[in-house]
Amino acid sequence: MALGKLVKAAILAALVVCAQPVAAQSPAVEVVGLDGKSVKISIDGMTRHVVTATQGGARVEFEGVMMRDVLGKADTPLGEKLHGPEALTTYVLATARDGYKAVFAIAELDASFTDGVVMIADRRDGKRLDEKTGPLQIVTPDEKRAGRWVRQLMKLEVRQAK
Repeated sequence: MALGKLVKAAILAALVVCAQPVAAQSPAVEVVGLDGKSVKISIDGMTRHVVTATQGGARVEFEGVMMRDVLGKADTPLGEKLHGPEALTTYVLATARDGYKAVFAIAELDASFTDGVVMIADRRDGKRLDEKTGPLQIVTPDEKRAGRWVRQLMKLEVRQAK
């Protein structure tokens, strides 16, 4: 009889522990550099931006960080470091959890070339992205179609066109 009470108490304790809120993990993306080295970059602590975009015919607000800032943390050549005959053949291949992929020319991401916005968002209308979309999504608010809005972003690979 005492063993039965002990088992019930252990199960109850386990349920209480499991029911405790878990701190949200900071969203991170894997970045593979030109040298093939891989690093996980968390967007926590980075400069945040808010953009308004149209999605599904509705105006929505996204919050996150600029892709160029994430790439800069992985030592991707940008700004003054982006020069030379091969510089503009550099591109970034973005990959989603489900295998969906999109390509961005490095000049599209570099503030010294364009004022265009390519954001890695973790919030939409003030709320964390849902499981279907997040935890991270690429948002390109100035594009007419959302074909490069990579949901469930997992990896950014910096490559050189040959």
